[in-house]
Amino acid sequence: MGKIYSSSVKRSKPLVGVTGIIGSGKTTVSRLFGKLGAAIFDADVAAHKSTEDVEIISRIGETFGNQIFDSNGILDRKKLANIVFSSESKLRQLNSIVHPHVRKQMWNFVEVQQELAEVALIIIDSPLIYETDLYTHLDFIVVVSSDIEACIQRVQQRNGLSREEIQDRLSRQIPLEKKIKRADFNIDNNNQVKSLNKHVQSVFTNIMRKWESNAD
Repeated sequence: MGKIYSSSVKRSKPLVGVTGIIGSGKTTVSRLFGKLGAAIFDADVAAHKSTEDVEIISRIGETFGNQIFDSNGILDRKKLANIVFSSESKLRQLNSIVHPHVRKQMWNFVEVQQELAEVALIIIDSPLIYETDLYTHLDFIVVVSSDIEACIQRVQQRNGLSREEIQDRLSRQIPLEKKIKRADFNIDNNNQVKSLNKHVQSVFTNIMRKWESNAD
């Protein structure tokens, strides 16, 4: 289990990380938690939106040059992705610009959601929970697992990336097996939707039971 996040604001809801390798289905699982009363912060969506911020765009342009913009001065996300995923150091440069912005948004989200009576727990949906220090701030971590081939096919259909591009991105993430060993719960996303629903419900129940037990 991760460390309970320490802040000046008392938290009344468990903070749960949902992670997995690219294409494993973590967002699908997060949405199922949402149907059970979870508030969801999607780190990928927040990172995507961060590039609409004028200051962030300016810093990205200063770091990677005008080649990442189209003729209208709009960020070409594919060009930027090609650059940063071809170099570990460039990926770190981009993350150093985007991640602090996303983390600030995340904690603001947590602070608001913990005050809402209808929220049972707070989900942080992020592929980089273990690759960053985020895992140290979470109460529980759920890893969503799926066969590598299924993951690759999902990403190809969703993002239109080649197999080589997907495998390159997978190589930059901590292997699934290591994530599972460090997690509190593992949800298998290789089965039918009905089975996945039941598994999410079971994990949700266990998290709430443990949280309430620790609060006593």
